[in-house]
Amino acid sequence: MENPARILIVDDDKTNLDAARASCGSDIEFRLATLSRDAMEELEGWNPAIVFLALDLPDDPRRELCSRMRAARARMPLQIVLMSATEHAESLDSILCTGADDFIRTPFEGLEFALRLKAATMRLAAQEQLVAEREFYRQAVRQEEELSSKLLDKQMNLRETLAVFTQKKRVVDTEDKRLAADARYDVLTGLLSRQSLASRIELEVRRAGTEDHPLCGIMVDLDRFKSVNDDYGTLAGDETLRSVGEAVRASLRKGDYAGRFGGEEFFAILPGARLDVALTVAERIRSRVEAGKIRHEGKTFQVTVSLGVAELKPREVPGEWVARADSAMYRSKQLGRNRVEA
Repeated sequence: MENPARILIVDDDKTNLDAARASCGSDIEFRLATLSRDAMEELEGWNPAIVFLALDLPDDPRRELCSRMRAARARMPLQIVLMSATEHAESLDSILCTGADDFIRTPFEGLEFALRLKAATMRLAAQEQLVAEREFYRQAVRQEEELSSKLLDKQMNLRETLAVFTQKKRVVDTEDKRLAADARYDVLTGLLSRQSLASRIELEVRRAGTEDHPLCGIMVDLDRFKSVNDDYGTLAGDETLRSVGEAVRASLRKGDYAGRFGGEEFFAILPGARLDVALTVAERIRSRVEAGKIRHEGKTFQVTVSLGVAELKPREVPGEWVARADSAMYRSKQLGRNRVEA
């Protein structure tokens, strides 16, 4: 994992580097890159976790450099803080659209830099925890599938395999009835809880393989959810999650499932659906969320979501399928948010 004690300053002026060093302890290591190509080399070779980036460099506007940094570290935690000496250089919303996480004016005082650094470190820790949870889930599912495959290869001939498939279908049907009877739901959104969602994902993947029918999944992630909590409070954040959960549920077909994947992420399961059908459902979710209005304590605001769609491939395990939907959702984020990608 990246070292949060490594900070890259990207600026054609050494003044900000000296000011940053003066405000931090000796346990933090700094490096300076004056050109965008040097910044990319340091990012890929030195692996800093936090980057303070001047708005414009001589050889590359910061918008393009931010985008390239995000693409290079799409699946790894990274915090980017933009720097500018001009207070009205860009609105905060425009700055965040470049792919940055925060903004600081220069020249900065030691206390202001230390506060921005602390905030970036806290966001980085949250990113790392989410990555670790996803990796644990994917590895656990992959190991279970590999073990099952090895046991089948060693113990069964062709006739026995046919009997096993028949038995598997009975087990799937039994599990389906059990899930329908006692599935646990997320209290906040009314959708399947994370545990019930994981069980449903495994069940539908096995059913798709046994019955040879298509299966699609949709990963849904709220855009800039942190700003909702910061601007309106955590209770407004809860109301936002309830509203998005209702939009997801109302957009699905009969026989589809959806659950809260974690935090502000949701996952929808579409049995029997090909990619074109899933894209239509995903666009229905996106437009319904965008058109909705959330009211809290006399204030009204709107939110958007980014969505990723993936159709299950032959012999693909649940973790790989979900990961592809997740990657498509990240592409939606990188391409501007409030869109659907497959």
